[in-house]
Amino acid sequence: MKLVIKNALIYDGSGGKPFAGTVVCVDGMIELCTAESLVIPADYVFDADGLALAPGFIDAHSHSDMSILAAPEALGKVSQGITTEIIGNCGLSLYPITKYNHEHLQELYRNYNVDISWTDLNTYRAELERRNPAVDLVPLVGHNTLRASLCGYEKHKLSTSESNELQNSLAQCFEQGAQGFSSGLLYVPGKFADSKEMTAFLKTVAKYDKIYTTHLRSEGNKLSEALIETFDSVLRSGLHRLHISHLKVAGAANWHKIDELFSLLQAAKDQGIELSADRYPYTESMTQLSVILPEPYDDMDDVSLEKTLQNKDNYKKIKKALSVLPPERWQAVRLLCAKGYEEFCGQTFESIAKAKELDPARLCAEILRFDATGALAAFQGMSESNMLRIMQQDFTVCGSDESARPLDYSIGRSHPRGFGSTARFCNILCQNGFSLEQAIQRLTSLPAQIFRLAAKGLISKGFAADLVLFDPKNFKDSATFSEPHQLTKGIHKVWRKGKLIYSNTD
Repeated sequence: MKLVIKNALIYDGSGGKPFAGTVVCVDGMIELCTAESLVIPADYVFDADGLALAPGFIDAHSHSDMSILAAPEALGKVSQGITTEIIGNCGLSLYPITKYNHEHLQELYRNYNVDISWTDLNTYRAELERRNPAVDLVPLVGHNTLRASLCGYEKHKLSTSESNELQNSLAQCFEQGAQGFSSGLLYVPGKFADSKEMTAFLKTVAKYDKIYTTHLRSEGNKLSEALIETFDSVLRSGLHRLHISHLKVAGAANWHKIDELFSLLQAAKDQGIELSADRYPYTESMTQLSVILPEPYDDMDDVSLEKTLQNKDNYKKIKKALSVLPPERWQAVRLLCAKGYEEFCGQTFESIAKAKELDPARLCAEILRFDATGALAAFQGMSESNMLRIMQQDFTVCGSDESARPLDYSIGRSHPRGFGSTARFCNILCQNGFSLEQAIQRLTSLPAQIFRLAAKGLISKGFAADLVLFDPKNFKDSATFSEPHQLTKGIHKVWRKGKLIYSNTD
């Protein structure tokens, strides 16, 4: 099939100045990009009428692994111009699957009503293809899932034989097409891994010349220590490519560490590490509500936590542990998603507790008791100025850190970043000294370069016909915490491999 888009203002993804011209696509690939105004016969000719045309945006940090199977149209992503997502982040992938992690993952994703019938990356990919998702998905292997495939989710130090077996399993994933290895060292069971264990895995990553992406062990109080640990493991393994997930300095008491953060990153680059990072353009994070739990309950995975809370004595103990948290903590935590609390989603725990006439600690314990696996929360604690400084770094790209979701809330509510990240990221940069072409490069060719995505990220001959047509003057995010599934404004049409996957002229 031949597609011609004429009279477009072309932002080709390189960071160069835009130009008026024509793009010709044949069978899903770009055949010609020219400043000439041509009359070419085609199956479909579209007049852009001066609107901007850019390469399809790349979400460098996505969690659509399961949601894309439940809602393959991926409206939250395609409506903001995303055509490619990097999945398997923060140590959580949907492969390899064994008897040791199957039940846990099935329970973790129960709200999606998808049966985990696959075992490895090949069979997961076959399931993806069967459902025909709207976007391309680039898989990473999650350390937590890999570790649990042999050792489950209990606190456990790997033996030499276990480490060797898991490295072989990791190698198999790479041979099946995984683009890299991710860790989530804040979460169970990844948090039980020491630097020796991580170094051993990274030697396999280095052997296959893949990328390592990491959710650091700490992003706040022990940020520097977490970075030094990561750099040490990378250098000892002989690996060169390191990507830091959702780079931040969390907690007001730590905001002053931003200069130290950049010094450490520069030192790592000086030692030969090919460093990159992603960032969502918001100052409230989102993750499982259970991360609020203090010791010793922070060592429990969500499935085990939910089961533990069914016992009355355990429930009382956990509620008591939560009651020690200061009142201001409940002012800074926002419930985003939890079964039975839909009308309160988007509100802080302080306001929900007041409405329910409950103590916030009891409210939190009740939510975790009935839906620890599905309860998500946003946590205030990031600085606007630090966020901007991180976004301005030449190695930082946009990552939504969210799942692809439909317009309704049938498979859960999103953080606003699930519908608004690309426009917000782009506009923040453009309001702070960047040109639009420079901002678009951060959404296209730079993430393609970081993750070595062949034929993606540019409007150029031989590249995939992944294209976004938008109005720069009206390119704005609309999603809020109270109404997170609001479509981005200004996106007119999105094509993936020459096929129209989204159209909105409102």
